[in-house]
Amino acid sequence: MPDANAGTPPYLIYGELFKFASELTALDDDGCNVYLPAPGIDMFLLHRHKRSDGSRMGDIFPMDQILEVVELIPKHGLHADPHLNCDNSLEGNTFYLNNFANKENFHAILSYQ
Repeated sequence: MPDANAGTPPYLIYGELFKFASELTALDDDGCNVYLPAPGIDMFLLHRHKRSDGSRMGDIFPMDQILEVVELIPKHGLHADPHLNCDNSLEGNTFYLNNFANKENFHAILSYQ
């Protein structure tokens, strides 16, 4: 039976890449490196993945490869920049992965521990 979507081009998105913070790791019982949530907040710390010239890394992805949508929370120091707003709040380089957004994310992200 022919595929009904064979002639339909895929839906694409642009996404930027992030890495788990390498400073929050530990060895598990098998000697494998695992990432740990940030102490006191229990959310994983992410850094924006950048090229050696400092430009952001991103790519075009087919939407059918998206498994889950997650929330990123900008990480600030003691004081947030007063110029931050909804249009520029994701311009930073360090974020928390909000695993408390819903119970599915919570269990999926923390289940490997």
